[in-house]
Amino acid sequence: MKQQQRFLLALVASAAVLILWNYLYPPVKPPQQANANVNANVNVSQSSSPTASPTVQARSSATPNSQAAASPSPTPELLPARKLKIVTPLYEAIFDTRGAVATSWIIRRNKNNGHDLFGADSTKSDPKPLELIPKPASDIPAEKAFRAFQLVTGDANSDQTLANRNYRTFGPNAESGDETINVPSGSKQIDFVIHDDATGLDATKRLTFFADSYVTQLEVKLTRNNQPVPANILAIGPSVGDQGIQHHSFYAVPPEGMAIVDGKTQRFPADPIHRNPSGWFSSARPEGPDLQKVTGSVQWAGIGDTYFAMVAVEPRPVSGLEFRTVPYGPDKPEQHYWLTALLPIPADASKILVYVGPKDHRLLDDASKEIAKLGGPQIDLGEAINYGIFAWLRRGLAGPILWSINALQRLTRSYGVAIILFTIFIYSLFFPLKWQSSRKMKKAQKYAPRMKELQEQLKGMKSTDARMKELQMEQLRLMKEANPLGGCLPLLIQMPFLFALYSAITISIDFRQATFLWIPDLSGPEPYIFAFLRILPVMFCGSMIVLQLLTPAPSADPLQRKMMAIGMPLFMLYILWSAPSGLLLYWLVGNIVGFIQQMLINKMTKEEEPPPDEKAAKKKPPKKLKTAEA
Repeated sequence: MKQQQRFLLALVASAAVLILWNYLYPPVKPPQQANANVNANVNVSQSSSPTASPTVQARSSATPNSQAAASPSPTPELLPARKLKIVTPLYEAIFDTRGAVATSWIIRRNKNNGHDLFGADSTKSDPKPLELIPKPASDIPAEKAFRAFQLVTGDANSDQTLANRNYRTFGPNAESGDETINVPSGSKQIDFVIHDDATGLDATKRLTFFADSYVTQLEVKLTRNNQPVPANILAIGPSVGDQGIQHHSFYAVPPEGMAIVDGKTQRFPADPIHRNPSGWFSSARPEGPDLQKVTGSVQWAGIGDTYFAMVAVEPRPVSGLEFRTVPYGPDKPEQHYWLTALLPIPADASKILVYVGPKDHRLLDDASKEIAKLGGPQIDLGEAINYGIFAWLRRGLAGPILWSINALQRLTRSYGVAIILFTIFIYSLFFPLKWQSSRKMKKAQKYAPRMKELQEQLKGMKSTDARMKELQMEQLRLMKEANPLGGCLPLLIQMPFLFALYSAITISIDFRQATFLWIPDLSGPEPYIFAFLRILPVMFCGSMIVLQLLTPAPSADPLQRKMMAIGMPLFMLYILWSAPSGLLLYWLVGNIVGFIQQMLINKMTKEEEPPPDEKAAKKKPPKKLKTAEA
């Protein structure tokens, strides 16, 4: 009992001594940072993680071309991580001072026409932001959950510091609270700085945001004990794309990797990277699943889906690019992947230009020019668009097609009406080819019985038969007059143009959220009616069946014609069920115009008398031919 009383008295006495000491000798306050607001174009604040070293002194070597970091700074390690929201007329980006990484990137406006943009899951009554960066999934290990603009060195201690420390920034609110930085015009520059005594690591990320561009400039300086860090890698991604897309399809592909390697475009879908498959024509990668090492010289690399991308452009070609995947969430109905590009970058504050925005051919062309003006290399960001088969031809035609549709839209104030008028023009342009194709097909139908009869006769004849040469000459004459390929050739000539039109409609950001009648977005699939029906695909299928029945075919077999007339449209209905509404509108109007044209062609060719060769072809062979054969 006495021991407890003595213990309590000792505690009270100790507390009294401490209180009296602090009262008589108060601690000296640290000198206030004199130049915290010196940097005029840095409008951002600072903070660090609670796990950082207890004292941090800013070094001039950590901040290139900046005097602000040379002054004594407060101890931001005791402050919570902050969110810095950068707002420009085109986009909004949120950076977390813990790791100095981008946690959100929302595209606000289409630079082409100034229209606001929203996510794919938006409705007229409930517009949602067009977010490009996914939220972290709880089932992804922290060491594999790379974030946009994260720095990686390969050293575990350094990577831990770079990813989890609270970076300091400079500005009027550099010590507390989240902050919004508006960039209504011109540009704004932000420095994120850390120093770690334990590892001797100094890192600076300098980001410059431009009000009228989707391009962001990044400068990185990374040293350890005042020596450049040999391995300096920037994370691009993860899984950049419209996060409002609920289910991906052929027309809305999931985020994939892309890069210019040795001057050629290469694409890296997430699923093969994860599975690392092997087959007859390929073998499994030696690095194993969830990792794709890219060999060759890389000019730029990034992550993107059908419509949007984040691409980092190097000041000079590098090697060592990697793509990494982490599956997350349920695998049904669709497996999702945390896909990141790890791109080696210079650590000497060289300019890296990062494009984050729509994969629209005009915007990508403008961004390529902007990058060159900012001191970057001469590149072609248009390669980020996947044009598919006949890419060189489709890309060359897509530009003029979009120019024409945009010109019609300015006249009609509707992209739907513009697509209809353009479709009518295109089908009218190809009407002579269609008429020629129908004539050839009708001749093929007329001569089909005689051709079959000649083939049967030639099968039973000997090579010494005197009539064989005469029958062969007749067969060649009929093939020349009614060659079914002559009817298909005009259609084949149209195919590259039609492919280019499909590319133009599906890649242009101008069609996004463009409404027409009951359709809210011409760039996406038509919404369901009665929870299970889509009107445009059904109308397209019905019109295609009617058009197939009206169009002459080389086969004279009625059953075969009906099977093709019904089977092919049903197959196309399955293929185009989730196609963009603008593309289906084009096909539907094309079928209607084609129906009218076919009616005219049938009427024009109905009264047409066959030439003398055709009349001779209809005559049956003389009876003496049968005797000769016998």
